[in-house]
Amino acid sequence: MTKLRRLPLVAICGRPNVGKSTLFNRITGRQSAIVHKEEGITRDRFIVSAAWEGRRFRLVDTGGIVENPLDPITHKMQEQARAALEEATVILFVLDGQQEITRVDEEVCSELFRYGKPVVLAVNKLDNAKLEQNRTEFYSLGLGEPYAISASHNMGIDELMAAVLEHLPALPEGEAIEEPEGEGEASAEEEIITKVAVIGKPNVGKSSFINAILNEERTIVTDIPGTTRDALDIEFTWQDKEYLFIDTAGLRRKAGITREVERYSVARSLRSIRRADVCLIMMDATDGLSEQDKRICEYVRQQGTAMILVWTKWDLIEDKEAKFKSIASEMELKAPFLKYVPYVTISNLTRQRLFSIFEYIDRVAGMARFRVGTGELNRFVESLKQDLPTAMHKGKRAKILYVTQAGVRPTTFVLFVNQKRLFHFSYLRYIENQLREKYGFDGVPLTLEVREEKTERPARGPRTKRTESEEEEA
Repeated sequence: MTKLRRLPLVAICGRPNVGKSTLFNRITGRQSAIVHKEEGITRDRFIVSAAWEGRRFRLVDTGGIVENPLDPITHKMQEQARAALEEATVILFVLDGQQEITRVDEEVCSELFRYGKPVVLAVNKLDNAKLEQNRTEFYSLGLGEPYAISASHNMGIDELMAAVLEHLPALPEGEAIEEPEGEGEASAEEEIITKVAVIGKPNVGKSSFINAILNEERTIVTDIPGTTRDALDIEFTWQDKEYLFIDTAGLRRKAGITREVERYSVARSLRSIRRADVCLIMMDATDGLSEQDKRICEYVRQQGTAMILVWTKWDLIEDKEAKFKSIASEMELKAPFLKYVPYVTISNLTRQRLFSIFEYIDRVAGMARFRVGTGELNRFVESLKQDLPTAMHKGKRAKILYVTQAGVRPTTFVLFVNQKRLFHFSYLRYIENQLREKYGFDGVPLTLEVREEKTERPARGPRTKRTESEEEEA
């Protein structure tokens, strides 16, 4: 099976607001990248696996190339865009067909010549036959055939992608041809990759953690809250194991979200939690456990996703021993529902305990996939019955008839009982605690469903008219 990073890379580039992200979504067939009329929405390199006519490749969306970047974020956006062009197999240069060629377009064109790579010219926003005539003006760039497209209306995309595929290397003999899976499904390739979502409040060090792990500036890092806007998938191999890190936008309180773009970013972050195997919940050790941290942890718990708490900026803590004890006390007092969740302290700057996180990830991901056999589970629950607290109502005693594990992600156990109302939440919490003590389930939320097992009388068939002989026999 071909790994994602071994596939050829198609890089989409151009100045801001020419429709790069819209074309990106059109090619991938899903709303992967955020599309908005505001300039500068795309910042980092956003790479996904895509397929067209049975040919697989990586597709990267880049931030808009500008003439004179002034602020630090825009400057780093330019670095990210050029890093994508350096790595690309084919460059897809997108221009706005409803505007004249600008000086920035010409400068980008000159720069693309220097890379010495195949360039396919896409003239976007040509929504009708009259506008399509504008494409002839773009021959002057000297990049060959300008393909008239409308990414938003799905016009001309087949011809454009046919030109792109001509420049991609041929498939190796015997290579499997597969379409990429949709977001809630897992392909055979994804089954061997542990998906890890890196989440938390703004400015707790999520992107810095990714960069420190990769030992490169793969994602843009600044002191400005909200620098990361999209959820970025980044593959990484550690000790022959495959991981897919998902760098996400910071999760603010609802009252603090004022811009539409930020709402999109938060929605992508929440979706990443649902599709991850493990969530690394980043928290600032200098701030302690905040109410927003607790809300994020509670949301992850409700989704049934396994989690690890990661306290960042440990290099800024002077009395580390006292602080660690303080964290333990704070967790016990403010968030007792997280007592089963492991936590670790790290420093992205000094790289302290940075790679020990993989031991936690492997252990918690293994627990998230762990299943208890029905026979073993019922023997275990049977052994608990003598210690279970007695629950009675109107002379009825609570009875567990049998138990089964219904699934993982979320890890769910179903208890078939005589009467649901007899099972108080404290009764179920005792069972959950015993399951954790027996099997571990470190960092894994457990869901216990209670169902009544009713004994039904056999269905009676329709009455038929008896004959005289049958009446006599009766």
